Amino acid sequence: MYEARERIGGAVKRVLGLHESRVEVAGMRDGMVTLAHCCNPVLGEPIVGYVTRGRGVSVHLEDCPNVEKLLYDPQRKIEVNWASSEGASYSVKLRIRSEDRAGLLARVTSAIADEEMNIKDIRADTTEDRRGQTLLTVTIRDRKQLERILARLRALEGVSAVERILG
Repeated sequence: MYEARERIGGAVKRVLGLHESRVEVAGMRDGMVTLAHCCNPVLGEPIVGYVTRGRGVSVHLEDCPNVEKLLYDPQRKIEVNWASSEGASYSVKLRIRSEDRAGLLARVTSAIADEEMNIKDIRADTTEDRRGQTLLTVTIRDRKQLERILARLRALEGVSAVERILG
């Protein structure tokens, strides 16, 4: 019975993208821990935990706009730390503002591929004034990889801004 419950729990965590080793919660061994979708924390970023009602601990970026609203009850704040997350991946949304220039999208995707990142979703639009906007969802390993790809994309000729989209 216990073995079947453990297998089912493991399958649910894989489907939901919950990895047991991502975050350690002070004073808790086996509780449900989820990374908040409003800010999508990435390994290595400063995080804070919030004890939810019925859904375990929700992990947010320290500077997530929702944290201030959630922590109206400071007793529900809990210490969390990144754990060893070998093999874990994190989805991050990016917005690239650029000139509408031939080959720019190819250079963007090439830079991402060079960082051994996966593109989960991409949408590129142009305006009448020849400006471009590309929205991407990429899979990364940690904060360092995120910082590297942001710097590489910002350095591309024709790119005017690159930002991470929270939520």
